[in-house]
Amino acid sequence: MRWLAGAAVVALVGLLALGTWGLFPRPPVPSWEEATAAFGARNAVAAIVLGARLWDTLLEVLVYAMALVGVRMVLRPLSRVQPVPPVSETPLLTRAADILLGPIVVFAIYIASSGHLGPGGGFPAGAILGSGLLLLALAKGAERLAQELHEPSLERVEYGAIAALLALGGLILVLSWRGSWLLVGANVLIGLEVAIGAWVVLHHFASSRGEV
Repeated sequence: MRWLAGAAVVALVGLLALGTWGLFPRPPVPSWEEATAAFGARNAVAAIVLGARLWDTLLEVLVYAMALVGVRMVLRPLSRVQPVPPVSETPLLTRAADILLGPIVVFAIYIASSGHLGPGGGFPAGAILGSGLLLLALAKGAERLAQELHEPSLERVEYGAIAALLALGGLILVLSWRGSWLLVGANVLIGLEVAIGAWVVLHHFASSRGEV
């Protein structure tokens, strides 16, 4: 095993040396501004995540969705065994939720719709919107909020967002579609999936372990 490890080290050093000496020159790298503009974006990160490496993003969303399915499967039986104690509303949290929920939703929409222009995108937008739902759960209680959100309909929206995102990604990859509106649509769908997923995890943990 020692000689094998030594050979691997020598090979690695050789590859580094070849790259350092420039024995095999690579073609010039195109300007990142031109490559970014080709996808209808001004944010290079958005162009990479939702353009050049869209497969990675779609698989990340699928991994996230599978994690949510796992949470549902594991924790759903526990919610029938352990009752959830009622939690009285806190006036301070209720007032904070009334004031902050609107700005949180607007800011999440802005982050999702402008992710191709600057820092942001679907994942941070979904996390922001999920934090707004957490604030509501703290103010009202998770079970009461679940009834108001009508969770079966919310699950259909979640699965629909995943299906629409996969369809949109497939059209972008197969037909080589380009345009800022595609990036905005993908970011909005990702934001919906992340926000609903955050609520699903929060609600199932609250149902199994007690109110937040």
